[in-house]
Amino acid sequence: MTPDPSRPDSDPEILVVDDERGYREGIRRVLAGRGYFATTAEDGGRALELAATHDYAVALVDLKMPGVDGFEVIQQLRCIRPNTLCIVVSAFGTIESAVQTTKMGAFDFVVKPFAPDDLIRVLERALEQWRLAREAERLRAERDRHLLEIAVEKSRLHTILQSMGDGLLVVNIDGEVVLDNPAARGLLGLVQEGCASKPLSVVLPEPRVAREVERFLSSPSDTLPVRLEVTLGADSQDRCLRATIAPIRDPDVREDTAPAGVVVLLADITDAKAYERMRTLFVSMVAHELKAPIGAVEGYLHLFQGGMVDGQPHELRRLSGRCLERTGALLSLVQDLLEITRRDAGHHERRLEYVDIGELARHLVEFHGNEAAARQVRIDVQAESGAAKVLIDPGDLDRVVTNLLSNAIKYNRAGGNVLLRVSQQRGATVLEVTDTGIGMSEEEVGRLGEEFFRAKNPRTRSITGTGLGIALVKKIVDSYSGALQVRSVPEAGSTFTVVLPRVEARDVETGDDT
Repeated sequence: MTPDPSRPDSDPEILVVDDERGYREGIRRVLAGRGYFATTAEDGGRALELAATHDYAVALVDLKMPGVDGFEVIQQLRCIRPNTLCIVVSAFGTIESAVQTTKMGAFDFVVKPFAPDDLIRVLERALEQWRLAREAERLRAERDRHLLEIAVEKSRLHTILQSMGDGLLVVNIDGEVVLDNPAARGLLGLVQEGCASKPLSVVLPEPRVAREVERFLSSPSDTLPVRLEVTLGADSQDRCLRATIAPIRDPDVREDTAPAGVVVLLADITDAKAYERMRTLFVSMVAHELKAPIGAVEGYLHLFQGGMVDGQPHELRRLSGRCLERTGALLSLVQDLLEITRRDAGHHERRLEYVDIGELARHLVEFHGNEAAARQVRIDVQAESGAAKVLIDPGDLDRVVTNLLSNAIKYNRAGGNVLLRVSQQRGATVLEVTDTGIGMSEEEVGRLGEEFFRAKNPRTRSITGTGLGIALVKKIVDSYSGALQVRSVPEAGSTFTVVLPRVEARDVETGDDT
């Protein structure tokens, strides 16, 4: 009799192996009467064939059979079906055979002839053990699956922690760090030794953080995160961190129970704080630069409105000129601000072409002639036409030369000189603007290029300017991979040198200056 493929796998099936048809069928009918499904095999060879393709809960095996006897069947079943329990049902019921089959792994021994109830009792004990074994196997499989899920979750959590941009510290109830990530180690300067197994007060020596962690650990009712700004270091290279502190609570534990620990998240806000300071300073400087000329123009307009200069054409022209000078400074400030903003935002579009710097320099010297004459400053140009051409946006080059030339005139002395020299040196185009003006200290030279920075001394107090011109020059030169160099001696003059690399047209892409 072959197994019934329609029966569910969870129902125990029994294999009856006996060469005597009467016993074989008799046992099958007894089992069927008790609700068990049995498959029969007339010899040991057939039993092993069935066991090779089907899993049986219990095998009832006769010992004395022609060919493959019961001993060999039990031995082979233990190899191919370790979960199948073997019950010996045989008239060969000697002590030696019982001991031998038990050593081979047989579950029990029933001697022929037997009462059906005796067989059923032994069978039910075997089936109970089979069910327990199946349940144990299921639990082991479930445990392995859960362990695998835990391993996967642990690996996923480890990956998340390792890739976090913010630093993470997990502190236990004793105030020791039990978990950290690379970001935290980098922020706290503990890249090699790490933070784990160290007291939080050693890893992050900030009393406020320690107090908040202690408060969370001792106050079960506190659940809202706390944010603090922490400064590390004691010099100009301070690092500013935002620490977010929150308790770690088990959702299955009562709310009034102390937390299992505290998590501290660290975010580097050094750049954000620096930007905030710069923005505040920028607004303050712009307001200051706007206030002075607007106030001056307003004062002159009040003089006009009050009739204070009526009938005084000379004074009227003088004050009108002062108004134009102040409004011109305002327009220059606005234009410089707009240009710097466009460049910082990457919205400046360049239109590259070959420009003759010598020709442009002579044109700008002529343009600034009246300003130079008014200040009694002489301008000389040393540049051969066509000898120094650069691939550049003409507007950018115009701003560079104009700013340098205008500063050389404004900060010069009456009767002073300005020399504008253009040359080719070692594969680069060099533009030098030298003046005989008031010069600058070494500290002032070091700050050139900072937005709104101007040298402060009695000689510069009466000179209008915003401090944005040189900052704009530096941004333009940097955008062409060039260099701005400054040499200056107080009361002797300054030399501004712009070095632009010689670039072939095929090496340059036009478009947005980003």
